[in-house]
Amino acid sequence: MKKRLGIVMVVILITLTSTTLWGQAPKEKEITLKEAILNALKYNLDLQVKMMDLERSSKSLVVSKGIFIPEFEFRFEHKENNRATSSILDGSEDVETSKTLNLSATISQKLGIGGTLSVNLNNTRSESNNIFTTVNPNLYSTLNFNLSQPLLKNFGTFITRKNIIIAQNDNKISQLDLKQQILDLVYQVEDAYWSLVYAYRNKETVQMTLERSRDLMKQNELKVKVGIIPQIDALDAQADVARNESSLIQAEQGIQNAEEKLKQIMNMSRNEAIFVPTDTPSIQQIKADFNAFLEEALANRPDIQQAKINLEKNNIEVRYSRNQLLPELNLNAYYYTTGAGGDQLITVGSPFTGDYQVIGVIEKDVWETLQETLSNLYKNYSISLNLKIPLSFATEKAQLAQARLNLKSAMLNLKKTENSIYSDVKNIIRALEMNEKLVEADKISQALEERKLKAEEKKYSVGLVSNYDVLQKQRDLILAQTNLLNSLKNYSLAVADVNRKLARTFKVYDIKFDDYTGQK
Repeated sequence: MKKRLGIVMVVILITLTSTTLWGQAPKEKEITLKEAILNALKYNLDLQVKMMDLERSSKSLVVSKGIFIPEFEFRFEHKENNRATSSILDGSEDVETSKTLNLSATISQKLGIGGTLSVNLNNTRSESNNIFTTVNPNLYSTLNFNLSQPLLKNFGTFITRKNIIIAQNDNKISQLDLKQQILDLVYQVEDAYWSLVYAYRNKETVQMTLERSRDLMKQNELKVKVGIIPQIDALDAQADVARNESSLIQAEQGIQNAEEKLKQIMNMSRNEAIFVPTDTPSIQQIKADFNAFLEEALANRPDIQQAKINLEKNNIEVRYSRNQLLPELNLNAYYYTTGAGGDQLITVGSPFTGDYQVIGVIEKDVWETLQETLSNLYKNYSISLNLKIPLSFATEKAQLAQARLNLKSAMLNLKKTENSIYSDVKNIIRALEMNEKLVEADKISQALEERKLKAEEKKYSVGLVSNYDVLQKQRDLILAQTNLLNSLKNYSLAVADVNRKLARTFKVYDIKFDDYTGQK
């Protein structure tokens, strides 16, 4: 007996311990609509992807501007050549050796009108064992200015900056994509939040209905015992309780589904807390003025701004394609100065008579050579025009025709977007007005159904109506309460849709768009 009691105590202890450690119910966490929106803006993965797209677009803009970054090039070269001599005229006995060292530096810059300007400083030092070389080692320096400029095709600041302008427009479109993503995300949160509010309110309604049906069932069971009503009335009440219990299970499932949808949007599905909404839907006084709404939408909506930018992009392509129909006429201008130095040998005799000898050296070092180059003592220049005309412009004409078709398509898309906005404004005004009227009507309907149920219950208590009549009034009240909850939710979503379709969301919830673009 004691052994069994000990086993029972161990089982109870294990059960209590497991309940304490692993069986704790998840904690409830109250959450407002504003908090849900902020969580979504912070953690939503789709929004983070859009932010990365914008960042990539910003980097592409930086890359496109790189054409105007000056380029510096430094070149070092050292070489040695050796060859066997075959004649006394080669200037050396067995092997002729020459060594060359070259240092050069170049700076080039893309010009705004399409050309390229470069400046090059080149220094060369060469030495040889050839006796015919009178300057050994020999120093030679040049300073070069080179300009290459198109005059017809590819001429002008517009053509040069074309890719930069397109990259800027693409960056603006990426920003507008992000703005639309935020508008849609906030609306998704509002939809999920008010659905969760509706689910909780619906559960409360079903619970109150279940309590009423249980009270009626108890009354009927007592009346059956004393023989006032038939057994069928008690069975009807029991069946109604069973239906309401089933509805309560469905209502609880509805809460879980709505909560999971909200968590998924906020990227918080792993959070075990039970989110309990604290905000309640209410009627807001919104002045629905079609002209004012339309003007606001046309000024602020991302889609209309994107359509205008796409129109501008296609217009750029048309202008560029027109320029490509011109022949190529390029101006090339070249100017350079030189300087020479080294060790100039002073000799007597002749290599051919055997009395050849060096009697002196006139030295001129590298710095003197550079000074001579920079003094512009020896002026050299060249100017040329190069004209290139293709025998057919078929490709360029096809590209221009394609660009014009794309421009026409962009114009049609702009009109389509304007028409869509026109239709959206009408629809949101209709939805706002209709749902406001529905809320007022459903409030009246619920109040009347409550009064009718109370009156029916009083009649039933004195035997003037049947059990069926009371159950029917209870169902009518449930329907009225459900309709009111649904109309309140739909009105809140209609207001949210107004904010989205007019791009008011940022102002309504004090959302700073620059916080998400990285361009503060």
